[in-house]
Amino acid sequence: MATREKEKKDRSAKDFRLVLIILAIIFLAILGRQEYKIHQIQKEAEATQKRVEELQKIQADLEAERKRLYDPKYIEKLAREDHNYVKKDEVPIFIVKDKQEAESKEVREKDPGKQTDKR
Repeated sequence: MATREKEKKDRSAKDFRLVLIILAIIFLAILGRQEYKIHQIQKEAEATQKRVEELQKIQADLEAERKRLYDPKYIEKLAREDHNYVKKDEVPIFIVKDKQEAESKEVREKDPGKQTDKR
């Protein structure tokens, strides 16, 4: 009888160890999954922080541009450069490229592998 009781105790001890091992594996799996989620969230937070910094820089640039737009000299400069405006009594000068040169440049820009010379 003592051997039966001992076998029962040994079996229950093995079952208890098996349950503990299974619980430990489940615990480690849950812990690993949570750590992975935390890692993903940290990466996302870093990317978001970089994007916020970029947007703040863009906002600062736009604010500076907005302030410059109140300066009449800056507006005049933009009008002259971007829209070819001239003051009263000024004569505009436009540089026109040679037609043949312009055509060969267009061909080179469309297909840089072809080098044709129409001279």
